[in-house]
Amino acid sequence: MGRKDKNNTLRVVLIAIIINASLVISSCAKLSDDQPTLALTNMPSTAETVTEVATNQPEATSTITPLPVQTQEPISLERTAYTFTADLDYNKHNLLVRQTIRYQNQTGQALPEIKLVVPPNSSPNVFSMSSLILSGDVGMLDYSFDGITLTIHLDQPLPEAASVSIDLTYELSPRLQGGVLGYTAKQINFSDWYPFVSPYDTVNGWVIHQPAEVGEYLVYDKADFELTLNLVNPTGLVVAASAEAAPLDLDSFKIVQLDSRNITFSVSDQYTVLNNTSNGITVRGYCFKGDETACQASVNYSTNALQLFSELFGVPYPHQTMTVVESDFEDGMEYDGLYYLSDFYFKNYDSTFQNYLALLSVHETAHQWWFGLVANDQALEPWLDESLATYSEYLYIERYYPELTAWWWDYRVNYYKPDGRVNLTIYDQSDLRTYINAVYLQGAVFLDQLRQALGDEVFFNGLRTYTNSYNGKIATWDEFIKCMHPDPSDAINVFYQEYFK
Repeated sequence: MGRKDKNNTLRVVLIAIIINASLVISSCAKLSDDQPTLALTNMPSTAETVTEVATNQPEATSTITPLPVQTQEPISLERTAYTFTADLDYNKHNLLVRQTIRYQNQTGQALPEIKLVVPPNSSPNVFSMSSLILSGDVGMLDYSFDGITLTIHLDQPLPEAASVSIDLTYELSPRLQGGVLGYTAKQINFSDWYPFVSPYDTVNGWVIHQPAEVGEYLVYDKADFELTLNLVNPTGLVVAASAEAAPLDLDSFKIVQLDSRNITFSVSDQYTVLNNTSNGITVRGYCFKGDETACQASVNYSTNALQLFSELFGVPYPHQTMTVVESDFEDGMEYDGLYYLSDFYFKNYDSTFQNYLALLSVHETAHQWWFGLVANDQALEPWLDESLATYSEYLYIERYYPELTAWWWDYRVNYYKPDGRVNLTIYDQSDLRTYINAVYLQGAVFLDQLRQALGDEVFFNGLRTYTNSYNGKIATWDEFIKCMHPDPSDAINVFYQEYFK
């Protein structure tokens, strides 16, 4: 369905209702079946209790460089701070990690336990932890693993504003399968590679979901990250990261990423590096030999999108760099400050905007707002980032390629005859095409219809209200709707129910 296919009578009724109502007061792209689909897409206490428990997982056999003594306070006491020292043996596809998490209880209530999400433990023989030490205002009784959930049981509840440090030592052995945590002959990728403290909801507790057949399942709070990456036999290796990878010497890099959802890096001995800088933001592209033209185009599209979306959405891109990584796997994925795109799109780039390399470069850049700045529960409300990122492609075309607007609706949306309810969870549908049609494409149709009903001024003011109100937070459907239309009538609720059942 597209704008041309909507019921004109419904549109007239909606516009009339909204004109008579009060105006709003400010308060990963999937593709055709004949192309690869994109799986879119603290403070240490002065009186510390120290507890160490050996894990029942196989111990890492290699040695690891110890973490230096931490003398620097976290940048923000309101954010959890993660510090890593990691040794990467690129040829053996192995990463040895020593990690410290400095966590301050900001939940508003005492916590009898702390729950970490360990994404690499979703696959067997990838994650192997050899030690866990807790120190700070409380001690640890023991801990337990349940799939991706690591629960630290405390000897007494952690009071509000009290702090602990969690030190972990573990080994990662990514699989030969590509993907965001895996390797091929061309690269090794480390995304969602470390244990992190899950968000906490005062009603439902720790927000932890399980992987599904479609969609993304992880939810992240903002945090501060500092990674020292040491390379074994570093000759010829290039590090692409979600923040500047600053060389410390010939074989070590420091990557500092503050106020971010996650930290991500990729390493290869085959990367060519291209870049574009505009308004103080540098976009870097890391691509394979022969794909330089497409890579530069992707970098340029993202550079333009950063400027446009900073304007349209009312919050500037928050980092000084952004990274585009050509991936040796079928799908693509966004992270805070970095996104992957499959080499399929690079190799099939036709030097025009009418192709998926261009569209997905814009789509993934939009996720820096609809995921990075304003997060959502990707498992239960995936439309909140994916519909907005898809519709952001159209906003980009309206600005830079207005002659292609009809083409976009036909090529990107109408061709697939999208239907279904937009607010599917990732557990409601296991068929990828059906999920994409509802969450991504029908979601874009809904946003366009909402824009037509509200008018451009109210619609874009609503988006800016949403990004400013929930910048750095995890937003919900109700919060989005209140920003767009704070007092909907019965008729506008019927309109919502056409898409959200």
